[in-house]
Amino acid sequence: MAAAPTFSSEACPEKQPDCSRSVLRNIPTEEDSKKLKVDHELCSTEDQQGADFWFCEECKEFYLEECVSHGPPVFVPDTPVEVGVSNRAARTVPAGIQLLRDGEQVDVCCADQDIPKGALFGPYQGELVPKDQAPGAFCWVIVLKNTYKCIDGSDETKANWMRFVRTSSDCAERNLSAFQHGEHIYFRVCRPLVSGERLRVWYSDDYLRKLQDILQDGILHHLGTGAEALTPVPLVLDEDDPDVDSADESISADLMVAADDASKLPVGPGRRIRRFKQEWLKKFWFLRYSPTLNEMWCHVCRQYTVQSSRTSAFIVGSKQFKIHTIKLHSQSNLHKKCLQLYKLRMHPEKTEEMCRNMMLLFNAAYHLAVEGRPFSDLRPLAELLKKCELKVVDQYMNESDCQGLVHHIARALKEDLAERLRLSPFLSVIMDGQHEDHLADTVAVYVQFLTGEGAPATEFLSLQRLAGAGAEGYVQAVDRAFSVVGLRLQEKLLVGLGIDGANIPSSLRANIYISLRKTAPWVLCVPVMVHRPQQEVLDAISGKELCCLEELESNLKQLLSFYRYSPRMLLELRSSAPTLCEEAEFLGDIRAVRWIIGEPNVLNALIKDYLEVVAHLKDISSQTQSADAAAIALSLLQFLMDYQSIKLIYFLLDVIAVLSRLAFVFQGDCLLVSQVDARVEEAIQEIGQLVEVPGEYLQEFEENFRESFNGVDLKNLRVAESKFQSIREKICQKSQSVLAQRFDPQSRPVVEACRVLDLSTWPRSREDLQAFGEEEILLIFDHLETIPSVRCETPHERRDTRGSLVVEWRDLKADYFSMSGFREVLAHICRHRQRFPLLHQLLQVVRVLPSSSACCDKGRSSLERIRRNSRSRLALEQINDLLTLAVNGPPIANFDGKRPLDSWFEEKSGGGYSVSADVLTRMSASDQKSFLQGGEVRTDFYSDC
Repeated sequence: MAAAPTFSSEACPEKQPDCSRSVLRNIPTEEDSKKLKVDHELCSTEDQQGADFWFCEECKEFYLEECVSHGPPVFVPDTPVEVGVSNRAARTVPAGIQLLRDGEQVDVCCADQDIPKGALFGPYQGELVPKDQAPGAFCWVIVLKNTYKCIDGSDETKANWMRFVRTSSDCAERNLSAFQHGEHIYFRVCRPLVSGERLRVWYSDDYLRKLQDILQDGILHHLGTGAEALTPVPLVLDEDDPDVDSADESISADLMVAADDASKLPVGPGRRIRRFKQEWLKKFWFLRYSPTLNEMWCHVCRQYTVQSSRTSAFIVGSKQFKIHTIKLHSQSNLHKKCLQLYKLRMHPEKTEEMCRNMMLLFNAAYHLAVEGRPFSDLRPLAELLKKCELKVVDQYMNESDCQGLVHHIARALKEDLAERLRLSPFLSVIMDGQHEDHLADTVAVYVQFLTGEGAPATEFLSLQRLAGAGAEGYVQAVDRAFSVVGLRLQEKLLVGLGIDGANIPSSLRANIYISLRKTAPWVLCVPVMVHRPQQEVLDAISGKELCCLEELESNLKQLLSFYRYSPRMLLELRSSAPTLCEEAEFLGDIRAVRWIIGEPNVLNALIKDYLEVVAHLKDISSQTQSADAAAIALSLLQFLMDYQSIKLIYFLLDVIAVLSRLAFVFQGDCLLVSQVDARVEEAIQEIGQLVEVPGEYLQEFEENFRESFNGVDLKNLRVAESKFQSIREKICQKSQSVLAQRFDPQSRPVVEACRVLDLSTWPRSREDLQAFGEEEILLIFDHLETIPSVRCETPHERRDTRGSLVVEWRDLKADYFSMSGFREVLAHICRHRQRFPLLHQLLQVVRVLPSSSACCDKGRSSLERIRRNSRSRLALEQINDLLTLAVNGPPIANFDGKRPLDSWFEEKSGGGYSVSADVLTRMSASDQKSFLQGGEVRTDFYSDC
């Protein structure tokens, strides 16, 4: 329950409306004028219509500043947040209101029923849009005298929470009324709110009248031509004409009001105009109408007609609003042919031949997704299948169809994953923070679970956008990831957690542990490394104390950019230093690479081609025809001939080698968490040894350096050598600290105790083996006691259980010589679970603790492939579908498309994807026309009546 809301009778817009001047005549005193109720309909003079009135929901009367019976307006103020702050819109939610997130969808609900009827929210905040610019999906129109402007809430750093409130014209659902006061938009509570009720807004009658007035003054012409002047056009509606009705037009998506509102339109002398009747949409299911374009068209014929017939008025868009015209079109041969194609596409018959042909498309779509190819490749691939004399359904070969096929395959894989997660008694989660710019605010969630008696499985769950940068944002992202497969995190026994990602510092990682343990105190947090731990180490150790690292990074980027972005230089480099040239091309946009000095392949290539690069730069620096290139080459030569820079490169390669070997350990299968823990400890010790003992690369440098380095005279020897040892110690100490922070003090005793299950740690003599490991096994059991499903009911039962566990442990050690590793111990206990029931239960928890990151590394590489080129603009839902196929999908040879095919037919039998009128008509005129004429819009199928 949110905090009790506080209400104010003072208006809270950014600019206070000027309500001090009364427009009513013959009013005795100013004080009386503030409380006097007015007849808004009778304010017909220009002065009176320029006034802004408030509206009392109880009295149903307008007033200037204060209602006589109910006092001044009551405002529910927003939470103050500065403009420009990230996620500002969500942060401005007032007390008593709550945002609900379901994946990418956001809704608003009332969290406190004390908000009174007539309370005001607002003003609506955003960015003012010029009138010559088409309004967006989050725009509200502000009507001025003979003109208008729009306030756009698309930018969440400038908008407030009101952008998330959805519109609804249903009287039973609507609980807010939008109205204009001054040059601001407010939402007024029009009926009592119930706690948990979703907020829905619609236009007030007064606001609707203003929009209709400006519409009649030529706003459609203004939108279409961009003219500055708006010319009023007098209208006359002939109510007796059966072919003419007054269904209201609008400049906004939500003004498709019913025909009974037509009586509110002013009627004056002038010409008669035919208007579209809203009843026609129900009578002719194929008909579509855009109030923004003021055109009607046949949805079916627009999609399926041949190119030669696209000049038809009912395809391009008609303004001949006559029912006779619509009936003639419905009986035309063109419409009947298109209708057959439409029904075939929207409701395909599930025949054996159709299933066989569609299966080819599903196989092709799966191949494209797994290989990382764009959706648009489906058509050429399908054409290739047809060349092989295979029948392919022609109606489902475009890009949007491929997205749909991939979505159904991903849905089938997620349903299968959900079934297996329900059968697993325990599971663990791995969170991988993303460092790519476009996905920096997302986290990839993987789940590790038990599959029968074999090794545990790790699969991709979901890529979720973070609601906040703190620990709670990550915990909520995990909860939403489980909801994707229809599960709740609280319903599953989460026993292990691993977190990786260079953008998740150690302090945030610790806060996530603390936040998660509030609901699951038994969770073990173990060190996991998904990819390139040197990136995290470099982020942590760079700074004022080690500014030499940033200088080295800057010089290396300048060197590679000098060649990478000059075709002539790159060609010359390819002939003299092919290895470095290849690495420079492979990096792509060098400026976007976070740490060049963290790329061992680049550093090794520079060492290998060092002499060739120095010789080439010397040659360029001596050329006089290109002064700029010569100056840059001379600067780069100073860097390559600096003693400290070259020696630091060799030393960094030694540190990276240790971290790379550590990351490689996590790529193994069926690892014991204690083995991983011990390997991290060994890496810390290896880095510590580099302070005094040179590693493999630094030793190579010292062997090659004799007064000169491979014949190149290096500079600044004496100064650099004295500083290098200090730099060396700081790098090692900070790197050790970063790795040590991977350990969770609360979880580590249990993790270390798991080493008794590793046969390599068992003593060789039978005497030592007899008492080995009992203390550790009981420590693990004590931790299991904190898990609700394992906990013993009474102290006596717990004491007996501990004794039985020790007996089982001794029996297991008696079988020592029949086993050769942890995998063998695992198989032996599972095979003889009747002999070892307690050990089997203990082993279930140990097995599922996250230790291998092979699946996560596969997800990262798949994500990099997916985001390339044209895929960089994919929506998050599409990225999730592609990652699900690439990470969780079987090999192409083993793919079975029967389940996705059944899902596809089931969707088709119930109708395709529907674009709501709210979304459609909120588009700008140009965007709407191109969208509707694209030929790929699917809509609900209604019976012809």
